[in-house]
Amino acid sequence: MTNNTYETELSLIDKAKYGDSTSFELLFHQYSPIVLHIKEKYFLRGYELDDWLQEGRVSFFNTIANYDSERHITLGKFFQTNFQNRVCSLIRREMAFKRRSDLFSNSLEAMQEENSDCERLFMTKHGGPHEMAVLKEDCERYCSDLSGFEAQVFRHFFAGKDSAEIATILNCDRSKVLNAISRCRSKFEQRVSNDR
Repeated sequence: MTNNTYETELSLIDKAKYGDSTSFELLFHQYSPIVLHIKEKYFLRGYELDDWLQEGRVSFFNTIANYDSERHITLGKFFQTNFQNRVCSLIRREMAFKRRSDLFSNSLEAMQEENSDCERLFMTKHGGPHEMAVLKEDCERYCSDLSGFEAQVFRHFFAGKDSAEIATILNCDRSKVLNAISRCRSKFEQRVSNDR
């Protein structure tokens, strides 16, 4: 960032802090790709693009209000950290609500003993057996949507293997694996939208 650009940004930040909505909108438009990037990494049930942008605006407003250029951190990095923390808080709140509202059909100890790849994946990503109990049913329904080949690709893909490795393991063309990954994603999106 050139010195002129930096000075212009600081001027916009100061104006936005004192309620200038035009300055706020200019800055938010510049940094809104951060919202879209984080949206691709996390899932919030029932959230459409407008909801993500609204959360982004709230977080960006707080970021502007608390931004201090003397701390030698860029506005973009500060916003990214604040927004990611906000999204993680929303996910934790959603998971806490699910834990309160769901009736468990299996004991947590029994679930810990189960060892399917999907369940290990969810246990790792969401912090433990409590969250896994909530996700177990959704995972099973999603897996039942997959063909046999898609299920194999899904298992290897979420174990961390790339498409070339999966093609070698399954003794098929990489394009076939890429198509299966695409179908898995589409089926997942369809499953999520149907469950909302």
